[in-house]
Amino acid sequence: MTGTLACAQCAATYPIVRGIPRMNVAMAGLDNVARTFDFEWKAHHEGRFEQSTLWGRTPGETWDDFLSRLMVPQARVEEAIVLDAGCGSGVFTRQIGEHDAGLVVGLDISDAVDEAFESCRDLPNVQIVQGNVLAPPFKPGLFDLVWCSGVLHHTPDASCGHEALSRLVKPRGILYVYVFAKRFNPFRFTKDVLDALRVTRLPPRALLALSKAFAYVSVALLWAYRMLRRFPGLRPRTGWGERTVRPRTLDHIHLTWFDALSPEHDSRHSEAEVMGWFRRAGFTDIRAVEEPKVGVRGVAPGSER
Repeated sequence: MTGTLACAQCAATYPIVRGIPRMNVAMAGLDNVARTFDFEWKAHHEGRFEQSTLWGRTPGETWDDFLSRLMVPQARVEEAIVLDAGCGSGVFTRQIGEHDAGLVVGLDISDAVDEAFESCRDLPNVQIVQGNVLAPPFKPGLFDLVWCSGVLHHTPDASCGHEALSRLVKPRGILYVYVFAKRFNPFRFTKDVLDALRVTRLPPRALLALSKAFAYVSVALLWAYRMLRRFPGLRPRTGWGERTVRPRTLDHIHLTWFDALSPEHDSRHSEAEVMGWFRRAGFTDIRAVEEPKVGVRGVAPGSER
């Protein structure tokens, strides 16, 4: 619970505080990013956002989504070493641990790692580390599976983050990343407008209240949209269309609005761009698995040891 980690190859030392190795390095320009997500995930842990779901998905749906995006069977997860890069309050990190992974490491830049640690502390196969995805404090080729969903676009350089994470994957291991798409999105559009008006520079508590107001309006608009799409000729005909009319709770939309408005960085990327990151890192079997959003998985180069 308390102590110090010392590097055997250099003079670096890192404190262990309340059971968590504190290994934030290369933090230039990232202090505001850490503070923002510290507030968001602590608020989530305190119950200010959704509780029985995560981003609108039930635990079962979240797990099925995890396996389908990685394109692996349940057996591939069992006994694997898994990195949850950008673990937030640790809700999903815990779920991976409960599905018999050999070791799950939850990595996050913010002080919300304390909440993640408390959430997972009864699981012996879960370890929480405070660290930066742009400079992850792990040796290369350590992880069988690396999961990074909704994180890299909130860094100053998403491609640099992908490069750093790609080095952590074992030969023939799998990396998955999800980033914001270069497509119209009402949340991103509103963020751009409010950025121009400097509204997003308000303190986090003010943005929390503003996002709650937007959430009430969004619930009403979503209800009207869902009613409209029930008319013949307007009914969804694709999987994406079906998702647009899926019911969403006020708490889910509140979290979505706050996550959209509060971050300092929110870069947007094309599918071809992200697939190019994987190719440059030497990955094979690269698949876009969350169209029309930008979610891509790939298999690391090399032979399994």
